[in-house]
Amino acid sequence: MCLNRHNNKYSYTSASDDNLLKNIELFDKLALWFSARVLFLKDVISTSEICCWVFYGHGKKVSEVCCTSIVYATDKKHTKVECPEARIYEETLNILLYEKSNAPDQDLMQATSTRAAVSGMSYTSDEEEERSGKYQI
Repeated sequence: MCLNRHNNKYSYTSASDDNLLKNIELFDKLALWFSARVLFLKDVISTSEICCWVFYGHGKKVSEVCCTSIVYATDKKHTKVECPEARIYEETLNILLYEKSNAPDQDLMQATSTRAAVSGMSYTSDEEEERSGKYQI
C-alpha cells in the first residue's frame, strides 16, 4: 500500500482524511489477519500516489486499487480519497489464491470430500430425525 500525504497539489475533500485513516486501519487489520500467509508492505515515502493498494503474486504485479481521484468543484479542484473496502478484500482474497502450499490443507480436504467416505456415515440433524423414526408416518 502506498501512502503519501506530501503529494497534495489540491486540497482534500471533507471525507478524505477519514477515508485515508480507514485505508490505514484496513491495511493494519489485514496485515494482522494474514501475516503468516502474505507479506504486507506500507510505502510511506513514494511520490507517485496518495493512496494506492498494489497486489503482487509470485513476484509479479497482479492488480491495484487506487483510492484517489480528482473532483472538479465549481471553485477549484479537490483530491478525493476513498476506501473501497469490498475491492480491497476481493483483491486480498485473490492474492491468497496465488499462495504456494507444500501440502494440501487437511481441513479443506475433509470439508470438501464426501462425508460418507471421510468419517463413516454422518448425517445432518434432519436426516438423523428421519432415520430415528421421528417423522415416519
